[in-house]
Parts: sequence; structure tokens; C-alpha cells
Amino acid sequence: DPVQRALSSSGPLRLQTGDGKFAIEGEGFLWQQTNSTLLVSNRVHTSLHPELFGPPAATPLTNRPAAAAAGIEIFSDQFEYAQVPGRGVYQGNVRVTGTNLNSTAGKLTILLPLTEHRLQSLTAEEHVVVDYEQAHATGEWAFYSADTEVIQLKGQPTWRIEQREGSGDDLVFERTNRVYRANGHARLQMPASSMGAAGFLSPPASASAPVPPPTNRLVEIRCDNYVLRTNLAVFRDQVRVTDRLGDQPQGEMTCGLMTLTFVGTNELQQMVAEQEVVIAQADRRFTATRAEYTATNSLLELIGNPTWRDGLREGKGDQMRVNLAGGEMSVRDHAYMKLPAAELGQSALAGAGKPASGQEAKAGAPAFAEIYCRDYALAADSALFQGGVRIEHPQMRWTCDHLALLSPPELGKDGHRMIAEPAVVFDLLDDRGQKYHGTGQKAVYTRRLTAALTNDLMELTGTPATLEATNVVIRNNLIVLDMSNHKLATPGKFNFQGTAPAAATNYIHPR
Repeated sequence: DPVQRALSSSGPLRLQTGDGKFAIEGEGFLWQQTNSTLLVSNRVHTSLHPELFGPPAATPLTNRPAAAAAGIEIFSDQFEYAQVPGRGVYQGNVRVTGTNLNSTAGKLTILLPLTEHRLQSLTAEEHVVVDYEQAHATGEWAFYSADTEVIQLKGQPTWRIEQREGSGDDLVFERTNRVYRANGHARLQMPASSMGAAGFLSPPASASAPVPPPTNRLVEIRCDNYVLRTNLAVFRDQVRVTDRLGDQPQGEMTCGLMTLTFVGTNELQQMVAEQEVVIAQADRRFTATRAEYTATNSLLELIGNPTWRDGLREGKGDQMRVNLAGGEMSVRDHAYMKLPAAELGQSALAGAGKPASGQEAKAGAPAFAEIYCRDYALAADSALFQGGVRIEHPQMRWTCDHLALLSPPELGKDGHRMIAEPAVVFDLLDDRGQKYHGTGQKAVYTRRLTAALTNDLMELTGTPATLEATNVVIRNNLIVLDMSNHKLATPGKFNFQGTAPAAATNYIHPR
């Protein structure tokens, strides 16, 4: 059409650049010379040589066809190309294929000025799906820059790589250094096994509990934004980590910043959480300014005013270390622990038990005991306190330098033993309201429970040890106080001083 300066046909068309790096074919076309626009209306197929995706050529290009190489191919229903500014638009069932690449969309726009012999960008729209190597991504809009080799997705974008998947308001993938970024309402989900055999949110191991299927345990991380690298992941702003077994949350952590270091690409090596860290699981809870978890030894370290709580028990200190696999915990410097008064001899990590008979707090008295010391260590059946130990209890007060609370099996389910030394000073109140004050080098209190009886026995040693009751002062190297039967024994030589009214002579029975 010489008047319109146009050329058209309903037949096939094939066109390629002189160097062979760009070729297009289809059926039915219109060429408008005035504005250098080409329209192809059916069965469009484009081939792009991989050199078109690289940086500008260092040497002038020639018209010699390039050697065959794997590039990308684009298929669509229609195509429109404007030589100025070099924009091509594919519409209708758009499909892009290449080495390790498959993508579909409703519309694809390429920026390819033929004078530069180089692709500048790709923009995909409408139900975009991208499969590149092991990554699968979806969204409503995707942009690829050849200069930066960065892919950006928007419109409720999602991604998946093997067993990991995520989403956000804006996803960015840097091809060169293989970095993934999610900005705005960012989410990441991965198998719980990626967090280590005894993850910092996993429930305590139980020999009787069935082991859940690995595919049913997932960890979900939500935050404002995150960056994933080959061996490193950084999550920022309102970070929330949830360990799930099916649909049921097993544990949760919140913080302002979290960094994960991986061995290989999917096995956790270390987790560092900062800024108002809270780790919660059922009735267990830890708080700190900073938490570090090492997967190889299942150690969780907390610093910055760390606190812990397990049921009715709680504590704090300057530093805290928890062996999650072994159920052990140590607290150092300015250590403090609070626990039910009736459970003083039990570990703070043991299961909560009912108050033992005869140990209930008096009406109006505090229901808890408090222990202050320099540091302490808790295990499943023991607790060790060191350095200026002080106990505040509804029925007793103690001071010493070293205190051990033990729950040996031979003492029964609720039985326990308390060993205090050296420089022991204590005040006791028995179930009849009798007060005792004692001093010595070592004190051993044993509570034994059986089906038939309950024994509460105190053994105080020193050079000499001293025990004072109402109108009575006893000094001996060994003083044995049977609090269950209200009897007192002083083997060997002893010093017994005091007076008592006739009505009270049977209150304590020396033997």
C-alpha cells in the first residue's frame, strides 16, 4: 500500500537480524513504514540468542550470523514491535522457554532496540508463572533487567524452591549472586527438620510420644522483609517464627531481627535473634535482648536481662544457657528463681506436681519460694545453686554458699533432698507452728514419701552445730530433727540448755 506506506499479508512471515541473534516468525502481518511498526497476528515464535542478554559488546558487531547457541524462545498469539523505542509486546498465551527456564503469562513486553543488538528488559503481566532451575514463582507482574540480572515480582507473588516456599508484597531475585528478597508481609515456610534435630521451638523429647512424620512438621516465618542467600538468611521487623505440627502450633518466637546460618543450603547451623526476643512453647517461655541457638549441640544462649518461665516456676539472671536436647539450664550472675513452695526440692524443669501432704502454705502466706544466688544449674532431677544462696520460703529461710536440690527415685515420686553448705543459717516453721533457728557447716533435709508414711528429716552438722527452739538451745556436732514425728536426736556428747513449761515438755521428744 504505497499510499499508507504499509505492507501486509495473511500468509507466513519470517524475519531475522543480519547477525542472526534475533528472529521472529508467524502468520499474518502488517508493516507500517512511517512509524516502523510490525504487527504479527497469529502463531508468533521468536528466538533470542543468549548474547542479547549480556553486557554491551566490546567490539563492533558484524553481519556474520552467530554460531548456534541455546537462548530463549517466545511463543504467543500476537506480537507488535515498534522500532522506536525498540519495544515488542507479545499477547495471548505467552510462553517463554530456555535452558532451565519455563514461563507463562498473558502479556510480555521486551525492550530490544535493534540498533544496540541487546535486550534491555522483559516485563510479564497477567497470571505470571516462572520456573527457573529449581525455583518456581508466580505473580501478576514480573520484570527482568538485563543490566542487573534482577527479576522482580509483584501482585501477590509467591516462590518455591524444593521444600521451601515464601511470599511477600514484592519479591526480588538476583541471578548473579543467587539472592532472594521479600519485602512487605514477607513469609517463609520450610520443614522443621531444617532447624536442627532439637530445634529451639521443638517440644521436649519424650520416649513415649510418637515421632511425628517429617512432612507434617513445618516452621513458618513472617516478618516485614527478608533476604535469603546460599548459606545465610536475614529477617527484619516484627519477626514471628512458628513451629507447627499439622495445623497445631508447637512453639513460637518473636523478635525484631533474626539471622539464620545454614550448612549447605537447608541445614541450620546457628540462629541469632535480637531485639525483644520472646520464645514461647505451651507453658514454657524465655525472654531476652539476644538469643543464640546452635543446632549442632542444641544449645540456646540468652543475654540481655534474660528470663524464663515453666508452668508456675520462673527465673532470671544476667546470662542463661539452655540445653534443649538434654532439658538442662544454667543461669549466671544475679540469678533468681521462683517456684511453688511445696515443690522446693524439685527441679524447675520437671513436670508440675501437686503440693505434698502437710506442705501447703498457711492461709494468707505466700504460695511461692524464692531463691537468690550468683548462679544455678537445673536438670531433670536436680538443681544446684552457688554463691550467696538465700531462700525465702513460707515455712523456712536459708542462707549458705552452696545448695543442692535432688529428687532421687528412692525417695518416692514427690520426695526430695536438700543439701546446704557451708556456713548454713536457717529458720524453720513446722506444721504445728514451732519455730527453729539453726546454724552449722552442713544441713541435709530429706523428704521421703511412701504409701504408708511421710518422713521429713533434717540433719545439721558443725563444730558445733546449733539448733534453737522456744526456750531451748542445742549444740552438737550432729543434730537430727525429725519434723514428721516432732523428735530430736543428738548422738554423742551434746549441750542441751533451756526451760519449758510443764505443758510443753512433750512438744519435742529428745532421743
